[in-house]
Amino acid sequence: MVIHSSEDKIFISLLRQGDVTSFETLFKSHYRNLCIYAEEIVGEKEAAEEIVGDFFLKFWENHNSIEIRISYKSYLYTSIYNNCLSYLEHIKVLKKYHDYATYMINNKDLWHPVSDNYPLANLISQEIVAEIEQAIQELPDHCREIFSLSRFEELSYEEIAQRLGISINTVRTQMSRALQKLRSSLKQYLPVIAGLLIMVC
Repeated sequence: MVIHSSEDKIFISLLRQGDVTSFETLFKSHYRNLCIYAEEIVGEKEAAEEIVGDFFLKFWENHNSIEIRISYKSYLYTSIYNNCLSYLEHIKVLKKYHDYATYMINNKDLWHPVSDNYPLANLISQEIVAEIEQAIQELPDHCREIFSLSRFEELSYEEIAQRLGISINTVRTQMSRALQKLRSSLKQYLPVIAGLLIMVC
């Protein structure tokens, strides 16, 4: 059963039709508070901003098929809550693999050599580095530039926006796209190189 006020019904209808003004109103009215809410759950400001930014990106991309029950405000907060839980579960899995990778790195005698000249650790490292470099190079130019400034030069989103003369929201959107593409491209290596992916991505 769908329950919402007549005002909500009109607003939701405009959103489903792809009305840009309605979407901008929704974003500007709730983005900051949703980030604060997400940060309280995940405990990290940048992670919270990425979660909320990614939500709004997907929301807009699928605006014509969204289903909002009760009120759109409840829908927003419920969606962010669920996305935060998914993020925390993902981090828990990554930490498990990260601990394993760290253990293996600190106990190299456990890495059996393929031959005297080509130890398994070196072969894995070379393959992984090549895949990561290729995945980054395959990012769209704007995505790659923003990703590199964030992860390799360790600039904040605000610093990146100032350097490139773009909005912080654009930085968030491009970072979200870059991370999605990299996770997709490198997913087959996640169980082995979770630690490296955390540092790189």
